[in-house]
Amino acid sequence: MDAWITRIAHAQPGPALAQAEFATWMAKRLPVGSDPARLHRFAERSGVTLRHSVLDLFGAEGEAMYPVGAPAADALVRSRAFARLAPPLAVQAVRQACPDGLPAITHLVVATCTGAVAPGLDLLLIDALGLPRSTRRTMVGFMGCYAAMPALRIAAATVRADPTAKVLVVCCELSSLHLQTGPDDDALIAACLFADGASAAVVEAGDGPRGLGLRLVRDACAVVPDSADQMAWIAAADGFRLRLSPFVSRALGGALPGLTDELLGGVGRDVCRWAVHPGGPRILDDVQRVLALPGEALAPSREALRVAGNRSSGTVLAIIGDMCRDTWSGPLAAYAFGPGLTAEGILLHRHA
Repeated sequence: MDAWITRIAHAQPGPALAQAEFATWMAKRLPVGSDPARLHRFAERSGVTLRHSVLDLFGAEGEAMYPVGAPAADALVRSRAFARLAPPLAVQAVRQACPDGLPAITHLVVATCTGAVAPGLDLLLIDALGLPRSTRRTMVGFMGCYAAMPALRIAAATVRADPTAKVLVVCCELSSLHLQTGPDDDALIAACLFADGASAAVVEAGDGPRGLGLRLVRDACAVVPDSADQMAWIAAADGFRLRLSPFVSRALGGALPGLTDELLGGVGRDVCRWAVHPGGPRILDDVQRVLALPGEALAPSREALRVAGNRSSGTVLAIIGDMCRDTWSGPLAAYAFGPGLTAEGILLHRHA
């Protein structure tokens, strides 16, 4: 039987925060000698207008985690915050995906790279969602922004092997727990780009369209040679730190044409809809250029970045969910990128 994404939704915590106000808040926390104007330039060029945080950044929670003139909270405090704040946001995404109640879930696949706790988010969700304690669980950890792709691949393989299975996929990222105040550019760029959010999807087997009617056709993956030092996400005493090379988009762009031919399998690029992870404006620009996509092909990705920032692994599912609010049918190609450098793609076909 075919594997189908039958339900999908995305959740964001708290009220939307204006990027300009966030940059002003962040500038007060820069180390002595830093250039606030540089931070503001990064914020203006990020493509992000609004963002969300599980913390009340502009209130007491933000002051406690990131005090002005004092060291930010250590990794222990941040990990405890993840264990406390991630489950409610993930549950919100699941409830929005399944407003009429969860189907009889047999498997749970959870992806995150912003929390490293045990018991993990998978176990925390068993209790929070009231899932059977026999639910088979898989954690996709620390893979970065492309983690939704292996999570969906696991779900698809599961339901193809056992057509009675129903798999819940959850991607939950709390990037605001790992803000770094510089002074290096990597920290400032990450602070301007990354925000919080959670996505949920249900994958089921069927010999015909189910739910949203999104059939998982195939996937493809490429690791760019000699690029491991261009992106890294490293656990440190004061939280997770991002290392980001300015050559990331160029390196990924070199791998995408061949990978896309493999992914599409003869389907024309011009007939596809596209859901491309918005790692940043330059990533989207380079993807559009190297694949010669029409002018508005990546409009959903640019809008996702604008209204809520880069939510790591949950973002591509959020884009797909937004696109499914309209009625259409045909192929949809989705891409996401991360450490490796890795490009992961999945081809979907929607049956209206």
